[in-house]
Amino acid sequence: MDICEAVKSHPRGCIISFEVVPGSSRLAVPSGFNPWRRSIEAHLTEEPSRGRANRQLTEELARTLGISELMVAVLSGQRSARKLLLVKGMTKDEAVFALTQKMK
Repeated sequence: MDICEAVKSHPRGCIISFEVVPGSSRLAVPSGFNPWRRSIEAHLTEEPSRGRANRQLTEELARTLGISELMVAVLSGQRSARKLLLVKGMTKDEAVFALTQKMK
């Protein structure tokens, strides 16, 4: 499992690639790593209506990384299971470390 493949550096922080499963019975961000898609998996309890799943993903990612929700934004994939999230003010290494700790 090499989750650093899902995290890329960005001038404003880092970008994390997610594959989301909305409407799950359990909430888990992150819940695993998909090596073929090079993305982190996330199980969300919210349904994908009116942005609820996107909101839950940004809230849980912020909590996992120990930062404010305002520092996390969905860059692409608002209506897709595959999403790119921008984490402002956090380096790739910091994000990979926090996500790896959560997945242990």
